[in-house]
Formats: sequence, C-alpha cells, structure tokens
Amino acid sequence: MRCAGLFGADRSRIRAQSTWRGTRTLAYVVAALLASFAVTLLAIRLNLGNPEAHRRYVVRRRAAWIRQPALRGLSRAGGIGVAAGLLVSLVARTLDDAVAAPIAARMGLLLLLCALPVFVAGLVEDFHQGLGIGLRFAAALTSAALGGWFLDAWVVRLDSGPFDAAIAAIPAVSIVFTCFAVAGLTNAFNLIDGFNGLAGGVATLILIGIAYVAFKVGDIAIMASALTAVGAIAGFMALNFPRGLIFLGDGGAYLVGFWIAELLVLLVARNPQVSAWFPILVCSYPISETLFSIYRRTVVRRAHPGVPDVAHLHHLIYKRLVRWLIGTRLSAHRLQRNAMTAPYLWVVTSVGVAPAIIFWDRTPVLILGSAVFAAAYVYGYVRIAKFRAPHWWIIRKSKP
Repeated sequence: MRCAGLFGADRSRIRAQSTWRGTRTLAYVVAALLASFAVTLLAIRLNLGNPEAHRRYVVRRRAAWIRQPALRGLSRAGGIGVAAGLLVSLVARTLDDAVAAPIAARMGLLLLLCALPVFVAGLVEDFHQGLGIGLRFAAALTSAALGGWFLDAWVVRLDSGPFDAAIAAIPAVSIVFTCFAVAGLTNAFNLIDGFNGLAGGVATLILIGIAYVAFKVGDIAIMASALTAVGAIAGFMALNFPRGLIFLGDGGAYLVGFWIAELLVLLVARNPQVSAWFPILVCSYPISETLFSIYRRTVVRRAHPGVPDVAHLHHLIYKRLVRWLIGTRLSAHRLQRNAMTAPYLWVVTSVGVAPAIIFWDRTPVLILGSAVFAAAYVYGYVRIAKFRAPHWWIIRKSKP
C-alpha cells in the first residue's frame, strides 16, 4: 500500500477543472480505435499468432477439439492490436495541456506496465501453444501484485464486517485476496473467449458500466481509462465480429480481463461511496462462468479445474440454441452460428451490468442482484444442458 496518496491530490485538481471536455475524451477513444484497428489489420496480413503458419504448432488433440468452433488455426494476435490502441491513446494524452489528461495517461500507462507479465505470458501461449496454465496464473498474480504496488490497487473492503475487520488487523489479507481476485477475473475473460465477439462484447459492456459509475463519482482518470479500453476493443471487434478474421487470443483476453479487474479495484478503493459489491454484479457473467466451471470440473467430473472442455455456457448455446437457425455443416453456416452465439451472452451480461450501474451505491440491492444472477445462471445452464430450454430461447429459421 505504498502509493496510497499517489493520486489523491491529483483527483481534487481534476474535479476542479472544467477544461476536460467530452470532445477531447472522444478524440482519445477514436485514436485508440484507429490504432487498434490498424495494428490488428497488420497482424492479419502478417498472420501473426498462427502457430501453423510459423510451424510451431504443438499437436494437442484436446485443445484443438475444444477450440474448433472458433480458432481453427487463424490468427490469435488480436491482443497486440488492443495493446497498441491503449498505448497510442495514452501516450497522446500525455501531450495534452489539460490537467486531467496527463494524470489519466499516467494511470493508464502504469496499468499497461503492470499488465506486461500476464500479457506476455498470454502471447507466448498464443505463438507457441506450450505455456502451462500454472505459469500463466502465476503471471496474473504477478501483474496483480504490481498493480497493487504501483497504483495502490488493493481490495480494502467488502462492506462486510468480518472481512473488513481482518483487513484492518492483518494487511496481508488484503494483499493475498486482491492478487487472487484480480488473477481470477483476468483468467475469467480467457475462459469466455470462445466465439466471435464474445469476450470483446462482454468486456465493452462492463467497461461502459465502469465508465458510467466513475463519471457519477467524478473519478475522471478511471473513466478515461475505461473508455480508452472501449475504443481499443472496438478497433479489434471490427475485424473479429462477425467473420472472425482474427481472435483475441490468450494475450488479449488476459490484458482485457486484467484492465477491467484493476479498474474495479481502484474504483472501489478510491471512492468510498461505491459499494464493494458493484464489481461482483457488473462482472456477474464471467464470475459465474468461472466459479461454475470450477465446480463442474472438480466436483462433477473429478478433474483438475484447469482442464479445458466444451461444456461452457457459450458452447451449449452454440450447440443447442442457435444450431436450428442454420443447421448444415457447411463452413459458411458454422461461421454464422458462431456469430449468433455472442449476442446471447451480451444479453446475459447486460442483465448484470444494468442493475449494477443503477444501484452502484446500494450494497443490499447489489448483493441480492448477485445472488439472483448466480441462481439464474445455474437454472439456465441446467435447462439447456438437459435439452429443456424454453422455445423462446431457441433461434429457429423462419418458415417461408
């Protein structure tokens, strides 16, 4: 908790400034979008992140089978474009004469620096397909610790008496909890990155929610960082959805997940009026997916929680809800089914994001909303898994 006062004086100056205008914010978001789009397009042209193209593909039948609906050996270097978009926009902000701009840029650049361990670990996996999940999780823990050290991004409260008391008595509790929570959410976005537009769309909805609450409490630095990420993801999404010309890959998913996790920790730590349960409800879909997957793998299947499978909610939606719209095995039809999967999960994500941004300062409502979402997730998963999904959930081809 070394840098507790790093941004305190800056924030008071930011709130007193009227020079930070929406047009400037939009310009930096557009800069992130254009830079991300250009670098992502270049990655496609160079076929980066394609192990087959670089003759470094390690044959792993299970992994190839699991990624069949989406990756198919195409480029997985989309994270490079997202990182480039963030970097270009943040560097441009340092040249702005408005007080808020360089302060927001400093926070964003520090976040990008802290994300390097897990981002690089993801890229190594994307290019070489040989880095174990244990090493990647260790890299996520390292990035989380760096975020806490440089940005004072520690979980200091859960609006729960016992936990808050434990933090006050033993600061190490906060450090350990923060590292595992941030690493867990970082991996959650890699877990849901299975179909065109899925992880990018979910991340965009959550980042918009973060930006809205940051705006409400006057935390311009967090709002700017969230919107910059929205722009960078949008540049990537233009080439990822619906055709899947490139994929986010492990590096991109880890970067986006880490960015969101750190912004949520900072938002709660820097603004006492924001409930500590806001992050849980706004990220209820990736959190529910991760926790249920751990339960399903360890308890039901008696397997290691890191063993991949094709039983995630997005896999079930792909196989059992959208297959009836376009039912042939033609590659073009599979691509259309792939693209129809993400919008289902965008709606699911919105069910958590919408109440979170409405009741961001009301802990009891947020706790209730989180519990209801978790119960609804399990209910929906079981109904789909048992082929008992309601008819209105299933998209069918309309009769001529």
